[in-house]
Amino acid sequence: MICILVILTGAPIVKDLNNANKSKYNKKLTKIDIVEQQLLNANELFCSGERIITTITIAGASEEILGKLVSSTGQANSIESEVRDQCDIFESFFGRVGDSKTFRDLENNARNELKHIGTGNDVALDLEQEAVNLIERGINNFKMLRPGFNSAFQAFDDKAAAWWRKRTNQFNRTAD
Repeated sequence: MICILVILTGAPIVKDLNNANKSKYNKKLTKIDIVEQQLLNANELFCSGERIITTITIAGASEEILGKLVSSTGQANSIESEVRDQCDIFESFFGRVGDSKTFRDLENNARNELKHIGTGNDVALDLEQEAVNLIERGINNFKMLRPGFNSAFQAFDDKAAAWWRKRTNQFNRTAD
């Protein structure tokens, strides 16, 4: 198919749309291919210690799509499992059923505040904790769809474990 564009100068530009797909950036991708790349990029950013807000945004996007893909298989995705557990704990403690939407909103608060106008107010977030939570949820969802070892995810697990030990030691020193 040939497309002829006339730009403001009036000069025609001829573009062969059949050959437009030859670029390395024009690819047919499955949703799982897309979210795997997003999740790996979020993982790399987190492990590098750079651009934490970008890390959260990319991890949040992949986690959300992966969660929907997991749900489409009839399984409970990572956030559904977390929310169910939180509701169970709430009911055990308070003797009444917790609102799953409230718990879901709390789990997604950082992601939503960073990628949407949200409340419109300034936010106070533990950015590292939020990044870890979203990447972990994304990895858990990914593993439900594609079980098996993934060295990039292992690198994240190692980095997150080291981060958690450091954080725990900070709290222990503060308590002394």
